[in-house]
Amino acid sequence: MADTNATDGDWGGQAVEAVLEGVSQYGLQVVGAILILLVGFYVAKLLARGVDRACGKTERIDPVIRGMLVKLTKIIVIGFTLYATLSAFGVETTGLVALIGAAGLTIGLALQGTLTNVAAGVMMMIFRPFSVGEVIVVGGNFYIVDELGLFITRAHVPDGPFVILPNGQVWGNIITNLSRTHNDIRRVNETFGISYSDDIDKAIGIVKEIIAADQRFLTEPAPMVAVGGLGDSSVDLLVHAWTKRPDWWPTKLDLNKKIKQEFDKAGVSIPFPQRDVHLYREEG
Repeated sequence: MADTNATDGDWGGQAVEAVLEGVSQYGLQVVGAILILLVGFYVAKLLARGVDRACGKTERIDPVIRGMLVKLTKIIVIGFTLYATLSAFGVETTGLVALIGAAGLTIGLALQGTLTNVAAGVMMMIFRPFSVGEVIVVGGNFYIVDELGLFITRAHVPDGPFVILPNGQVWGNIITNLSRTHNDIRRVNETFGISYSDDIDKAIGIVKEIIAADQRFLTEPAPMVAVGGLGDSSVDLLVHAWTKRPDWWPTKLDLNKKIKQEFDKAGVSIPFPQRDVHLYREEG
């Protein structure tokens, strides 16, 4: 019985020694790993705040990009922190990195279209071809921009319906921004047809008087009214006149109305499309 107790005592002592040896061997690694995690998460938070403040000092960085940069900073720092933590435990990270790379490649190929939209969204946020509230033309269609996102652009057409535009399609097309000009003015381009029997100089004089009487039209650059072409049914008067950008649309509409009214008063006709039909009678 005494021998049994001695054997049990030896086994217990060996277990305690093994535990103490394990603690002494791995305890510093555990403490070091915990410190690395704490410092890493603190640095990630600190750097993210720094990036956020730096982006907030300029208006050229879109708020979406600002948020994305902040999150990306956190992810990168935390990623390096986890890598350092695994290395502190003696874990072989080469295979893990290769596995993550292969998984990233597979996901990238599967989401190729989505990544194209993301890349296009980033490019639009950097170069800012348009902003929220501006009117653009993409693929021959008019849109009023409501929101620019990382994957899609939300907009609506002038008559109301809501539209979602994939960023890849927007960036891959010619974008015409109707809300921006280089010098904050925009030209009204119109063509008015008059009859071949009407007095051309009289009609041109009427158009010039209408433009001169409307103070929304600018005198510099000077407006132009000239014969733009001889159509099948009319003599076409070409009108180019400049306005300030906010006045462009209402001035354009008023010009059409006033010219019709003044042409009617002066007896200048705006002809309908017409054709001369010649009938030949066969004898016999």
